[in-house]
Amino acid sequence: MRHILTALSLCLACALPAVVLADPPRIQFATEVYFDSGSARLSADAVSILDQVVSKRRELDPELIMAIGHTDALPSDARAQTLSVQRAEAVKRYLANKGVERIRIYTEGKAKRMPVADNDSREGRARNNRVEVQLVAPKTAPADPEQ
Repeated sequence: MRHILTALSLCLACALPAVVLADPPRIQFATEVYFDSGSARLSADAVSILDQVVSKRRELDPELIMAIGHTDALPSDARAQTLSVQRAEAVKRYLANKGVERIRIYTEGKAKRMPVADNDSREGRARNNRVEVQLVAPKTAPADPEQ
């Protein structure tokens, strides 16, 4: 994942000084958006959280917004991958409709490979049906001693 972030930082920040590019990006803000099992439809709660992301984006002006989709362990591997991508893309569409540049939103589906809770319980599966949303910026360059 770090390699992907670094590559994206290099691509999106080509006009930044090399010192900035040498440092890995940092997360300015992170949250999670939850989905019903088997669904990629944004709930009212999800929309409320994404509206907070839009507000934070205006405040922080991140270089990149990452939307990483996940599922519980119930669907087949192929369905879990498709669903996790659909969830991340639903977040991207919503943010783009709120004025975020699509090129600044990176999406990825992790399927059921990275659970944060036990899939043996309903509560655990509910926590795994999520999209992690992160506002990312490069580390700031050190101050120029000659200034």
